[in-house]
Amino acid sequence: MKKNSYLYHAGTSFFFYFAFACYNAMLALYLSDIHFNAQQISLITSSAPLFSIFAQPYLGTLADRFRSPRKVSLVALFITVVMNMIFMFSHQLIILLITSATILALFNAVTPLTDRIGVSSPYDFGKIRLWGSVGYAISAQLCGLVYDVIAPISIFVIFLFGTITVLICILRVNDPEVVQTETKVEYSSKEAYKSLFKNKQYIIFLLISFFFWGACTANFTYISVFIKSVGGTASMVGTYQLFATLFEVPAILATDFIIKKFSYKHIMLFACAMSIVNFVWYATLPNPNLIVAVFVFKGLSTILFTMITVRLIMEIVEDKYVSTAFGLQATVGRGIGAAVVQLIGGKLIDSFSTMTPFYLFLSVLIVTALVLSLTFKEKRA
Repeated sequence: MKKNSYLYHAGTSFFFYFAFACYNAMLALYLSDIHFNAQQISLITSSAPLFSIFAQPYLGTLADRFRSPRKVSLVALFITVVMNMIFMFSHQLIILLITSATILALFNAVTPLTDRIGVSSPYDFGKIRLWGSVGYAISAQLCGLVYDVIAPISIFVIFLFGTITVLICILRVNDPEVVQTETKVEYSSKEAYKSLFKNKQYIIFLLISFFFWGACTANFTYISVFIKSVGGTASMVGTYQLFATLFEVPAILATDFIIKKFSYKHIMLFACAMSIVNFVWYATLPNPNLIVAVFVFKGLSTILFTMITVRLIMEIVEDKYVSTAFGLQATVGRGIGAAVVQLIGGKLIDSFSTMTPFYLFLSVLIVTALVLSLTFKEKRA
């Protein structure tokens, strides 16, 4: 197969999210079933965003410095394979914390790098990214089934298969082309961050990301525990993730059309409104079937926000600082925001007999993101 073909780009997206789903969809449920309480689970899961605070901007700056998101991604994903092997065979809190946090932090850090590779490929990014949603959906359902039918540890074998396969695919794609100039300009981390922090619209977007991804990541973490707490099973968790993620596919395919018709600001407002409806509904503690029934809100809101992030940052930030900007945005949203919200969320869950306060708290955060979105101004007409 020819190097840099569509198959390898699609495979990178498919197997990256296929592997990611094993931890992202099932980690909290697995920890609950090996007898950790909500406080301990929140300690473990919030450590991943804290690790991301360092991993995401660091990998972004490395990718800019060496002009190779591809090579940085390969090294990072190889480390996750090693960490997964350690995680599989341990029940000690500190080891589970370090290994799972490293795995999720590196996956979060690699996400913007693989997105940049996809955007810079000869193919339509939407048609590449949709395979990521398909891979995540299939893996989430598969993990739920093997979790119930075979054994919980089986999901980590699935992770190994997915990660090794994505490594092979990344080896066969090209790095984004760097615009050549007559004078070679050395990359400076200091200048990169100075430029980004002077960019008012980028700062507003960082704040929006903090509240939006803080709330949504906390929901991703605890949705499995929530479904089980109201009488669901691991298979139902997988089914929820399957439907929610598959619904992303038409949204991804329609992204170019949506972005041409609507501003980034209006798309962000819509994504926030969908999430508010979602979390307020969860606060009523519906039965598991009714939780699964509103998968559309989760799938549509987060994928629209994700898809505009790639394009928005490339529009408002200098090209030479794009990977750094991606990494910092991920750090603030999926790192700091997620860590803070998950720590508070764990305390709310342990302090009350229901998860209603937790989901009302998430609703307030998304309302804040919506208000900030109203102040965002984009360059394009």
